[in-house]
Amino acid sequence: EGNNVLPGDTSQVAAKRGVHSTTLSRALLQAPVYLVPPMLIAIPFKRFVTMHPTLTVPLTTYCLLVCFGIGLPATVAVFPQIAEIDPKDVDTKKMSKRKPNEGQSLRITV
Repeated sequence: EGNNVLPGDTSQVAAKRGVHSTTLSRALLQAPVYLVPPMLIAIPFKRFVTMHPTLTVPLTTYCLLVCFGIGLPATVAVFPQIAEIDPKDVDTKKMSKRKPNEGQSLRITV
């Protein structure tokens, strides 16, 4: 269990970690939608799509919806909403406000 960050305080280190985590999660969010459906259409369903070209759009749409429906929760679950940061990594002026015996990790809500 960590300690909550002091109310009204900010930390540049925590903010930087939050921005990096958010950026990476947004980039990872696109992978199931942009990579998986084209691979499914090109490899396993290639023969089916060649034989029935009118079903290409419905099949692609279905693959997109399924991949997004499975991929969205998976990519959101990769990055937790509450993160912990080691007190040694926090800005030194923030640590001066804390009691000396509080060496536990800090809990930060992203």
